[in-house]
Amino acid sequence: MKAFIRSLCLATALSLGGPALADNFTDGVELFRNKQYQRALFEFQQGTQQDDPRCQYALGLMYAIGNHIGQDDAKAFDWIRKAAEQGLPHAQNYLGYMYADGRGTKKDEAKAAEMYQMAAAQQYPDAQYNLATLYASGRGVKKDPKEAVKLLRRAASKGLPDAQYALGIMYASGFGVKQNDEQAVYWYHMAAKKGYPKAQNKLGVLLIQGRGTEKDEIKASNWFKYAAEQGYAPAEYNLARLYEAGRGVPENRAKAIDLYRRAASHGNTEAAERLKKMPS
Repeated sequence: MKAFIRSLCLATALSLGGPALADNFTDGVELFRNKQYQRALFEFQQGTQQDDPRCQYALGLMYAIGNHIGQDDAKAFDWIRKAAEQGLPHAQNYLGYMYADGRGTKKDEAKAAEMYQMAAAQQYPDAQYNLATLYASGRGVKKDPKEAVKLLRRAASKGLPDAQYALGIMYASGFGVKQNDEQAVYWYHMAAKKGYPKAQNKLGVLLIQGRGTEKDEIKASNWFKYAAEQGYAPAEYNLARLYEAGRGVPENRAKAIDLYRRAASHGNTEAAERLKKMPS
């Protein structure tokens, strides 16, 4: 639900470019936020009669997610396509996702790339990130890691944590860009500050290794904790190892076992194997 409201609020800011004026769309968003879902649906439907692309997008999202309306990918595709045809970048981006995933339409990664490109040209960071993933993998477009890095930089500079993390991965691995641990640390840290667990864990690993930054096991343990609190299994495992060895944190076998169990329950096989080796 939070993601739904965030998508609609972003559409409001983009389309109006200033303070939101009262209309079917903004009224619908406010009603949805207040859990008056049927009234929100009515407002969005009224707005589509005026060809408001924001309302078309909102109605499409409700069909896609099944928010107090029958989930229907075909109807979602139709409404979001109408909004995309009117140039709404949020709709173009979501339509790209539907093409890429084959939701409500035949799977077509080339068409997905086309939709992402249209939204990315309007400087929409989510689309820049999505298009970058296609260039990095060669799906729907000719593989071009350097173009992927360019797009990730644009999205990352706008504060998108997914792109910041991905850019860190590119620098750490030297994929599409010259390998640079310092830059990897920088971009992991940018995403980690926003609560992105994968980046928090990666940053912790580099701090343990002293790669791209001064070695600091205490800081590493803190970043592992932040990610572990979100249930991220690799961080739970890494933090358990620190507690078991007393590195960066006081040695605590009970905490280590608890974290190994949590990580194992979240699918981490290394944690499950480690538990077998722990003395009873």
